[in-house]
Amino acid sequence: MFGLQVAVAGLLICGLGACVPTGVAQQAASSQPLNASVSDFGTSFIFDPPPICPRCIETELGFLSLEDGRYTPAVVTVAPFSTHTDFSVLVNILESESSDSHRVTHFGNRFDFVIRQQLVQKGGFLLTAAPRGTVFVRSIDGGRAGASLAPQYSKGSNLIGANFTWTAAAGASASNPRSDFVDSYDWFHTFDHRGTTTFLGFQHEDSSRHNTVATEIGLELPFRNGQVELAMQQLNLNVDPQWQFQARVIVNWGKVFHRE
Repeated sequence: MFGLQVAVAGLLICGLGACVPTGVAQQAASSQPLNASVSDFGTSFIFDPPPICPRCIETELGFLSLEDGRYTPAVVTVAPFSTHTDFSVLVNILESESSDSHRVTHFGNRFDFVIRQQLVQKGGFLLTAAPRGTVFVRSIDGGRAGASLAPQYSKGSNLIGANFTWTAAAGASASNPRSDFVDSYDWFHTFDHRGTTTFLGFQHEDSSRHNTVATEIGLELPFRNGQVELAMQQLNLNVDPQWQFQARVIVNWGKVFHRE
């Protein structure tokens, strides 16, 4: 499964509900149960390129099911400056997994840190860069560092987006691959003025340990200043197919950073 990989990225959506224009992709998520990729922002394979609104804060709380595992991913994103830049921290609040007929529940074993910087915006095209790093706090030695490049193009009620993420290990091991490259693609279609959106996606991972592909389908249901996201993904299609289900709630709390 993508769970042991440590790559790809998925970030929160631009000011969900509060500043997301119709047809703007959502943050995405990686296909792993861990926030191992910047990928646990949102539910889709890709993360949403636009940083959240300047001087705002955004939170995400979710539930993820993969085989016998149950996870509660959480993300906090802040944009303290007036520039198109934000900072995110991802961690699993709880991880519950079965081992030898016994279920073990504990706090997540890693923190992911992502800086998202908008580089280019012209018409419906947007390009964002996102350096990132991972710190393991239990079971795995070392960490990871890398970056993502995220282009997207929107026209009318349709949007296509991609993420290209490469990370390398600081202290490679069986559970921390020396190198990992993930390319993810999603198509979004918005149905109404409220922003109700469906998406389809494909993801490919090539690491020093394995080469896998995955597909997904999902739905975004907006509400004031936020949205509920639901997704169903089939991982490791070319190796050992596994079903993953996700539900997330993302809320943009508005501007909390002010200059005196």
